[in-house]
Amino acid sequence: MHKVRNAGCARGQVCISKRQLHINSRLQYIKCSTYSSHNFVITSSVVMASLRELTVACLCGAATHTFNVPSSSLPMQSQLCGCDTSRRISGSLLTSYVNITHDKSERKPELSPLTSYHSSERLTRHFCSTCGTQMYLEYHNDGHFEAAAGTLQLEDIEGVVEYQSCMWIEDTKDGGASDWLISIDGKHLKRWTQEAEESDEVPLEHYENRSDHHEPAQKPMYAHCHCGGVEFWVEPPNAASRTARSDFSDSIVPYTHGRDASANPSNVTWWLRDNDTRFLAGVCACHSCRRASGFDFAFWAFVPHVNIYLDSGLTKRFPEYGADHQNDYWGTMQSFRSSEDTNRTFCGRCGATIFWDGGSAKGGDGLIDVAVGLLDAESGARAEELLRWWTDGRVSFEEFAVHQSLTRALGEGFKNWARRKA
Repeated sequence: MHKVRNAGCARGQVCISKRQLHINSRLQYIKCSTYSSHNFVITSSVVMASLRELTVACLCGAATHTFNVPSSSLPMQSQLCGCDTSRRISGSLLTSYVNITHDKSERKPELSPLTSYHSSERLTRHFCSTCGTQMYLEYHNDGHFEAAAGTLQLEDIEGVVEYQSCMWIEDTKDGGASDWLISIDGKHLKRWTQEAEESDEVPLEHYENRSDHHEPAQKPMYAHCHCGGVEFWVEPPNAASRTARSDFSDSIVPYTHGRDASANPSNVTWWLRDNDTRFLAGVCACHSCRRASGFDFAFWAFVPHVNIYLDSGLTKRFPEYGADHQNDYWGTMQSFRSSEDTNRTFCGRCGATIFWDGGSAKGGDGLIDVAVGLLDAESGARAEELLRWWTDGRVSFEEFAVHQSLTRALGEGFKNWARRKA
């Protein structure tokens, strides 16, 4: 609540019998009035409220929206969601949103560059039709909009968005990414089974005890987006998995070490782990991944395309590249060329991130980054029977993260999680 000093009554004294605050969000001012036993007396007129102008945008720039937030409401509080819908709609293990229409008079976003998807009776989701960025939630009950937190156009998000908790943990089965985010800058994150503040709060070990050890997968793992327009199967590693070629991931060899350091001329198969029984998975905080997904992090599994099939019988392989990579995909998948050698794919119906397909951009061929949130693993969201998570503490391209405290917390969380599981 705003705390305003009364300017005094006509007699030069402060009337303190009753005070009312009237906040007009449209005109952005605060009016103070006092009350006497006889009548209302307006004693101080207008105090301009301090506003913070913020902008959200997709990766390609087709969708952009600017809105104002009272500085007194910053940081905007948000939750990190790991529910089934959020994972299937984004390909991520965590999604988060911020309210951008605090008042009915606030201008709503332009939706013409976007595709709308009714994910439930409660809300409609809007994503960029060109590049696939998840942009907005539109709530049906009151019409308010929330923007995906990763679309905020800021070099530093500290003090603008503050995460309070991880929610819908029960959908993950294994705790999901919430097991890596225990606290941020010393502030404990609450853990909710379902909606924040409306469900049971559970301790860290509640899910960890269920997921300490997993035998390597023996059968293909199904993956799909929320609407089912894109589906595929990931085969466990085999001899063919070693035929892919790629430079080292930034998680393993940071880009700051130079191009020569990340080169992999002898083709070390770093994407294979645990005696070639699992694929490596990691998290990226780079500018493009954040803007393409709409969220703080992208969660990727590094999988050779020879291990990706379009059917459960493993008879239809991932398409071989043609002259135009953009025509090599299937179902409702669409692609956006984010750089000369890089395609990012998404579902054209529900907007889910599907692949990062770099090819020669990564110094090799045949290795695909698969969005982990699409994997339908029996063990849970982390799909540990198929994946080995990179836990040395580095988040890929962490230097470019706009939420540094969150990124540091995730890096530390990886190391602590690995120690707990050891």
